[in-house]
Amino acid sequence: MFQSKYILFWSENPDELAKSYTDVLELEYLVKTDIPAKDGLEKDYGHDLKLSDTNILWIGHHDSIKGVTKDPLRRMINLNTDEVQKWYEKVRDTGCKIIQEPILTPFATVENQVYVCAWKDPEGNCWQFMGKL
Repeated sequence: MFQSKYILFWSENPDELAKSYTDVLELEYLVKTDIPAKDGLEKDYGHDLKLSDTNILWIGHHDSIKGVTKDPLRRMINLNTDEVQKWYEKVRDTGCKIIQEPILTPFATVENQVYVCAWKDPEGNCWQFMGKL
């Protein structure tokens, strides 16, 4: 069906947002991509961060994006982990706004205990850790 490769975030300050993801989420920084001017578009740039072996988080500059997101709950990026509590504590301790502390998901069973917690990055984008506590 679909094969996801890139999650794209546009930002007024992509350098700061990329740094927060490498510092807080310990994502591997891959490369800065320069985008040449073309077809009436100005020269721009972005950063590639490794989310997994097959997925990249790309954070690019966009001159129409200003400040924090205006509708943060519209979309959430799930990061699956077997260490929900550890990652929750890390984002909490670095000052990220917590939306939901770790709780069992509605679809958790006795055999499959799946937890979720939600938080906002510095620009108000919503993320969730989901998996084992």
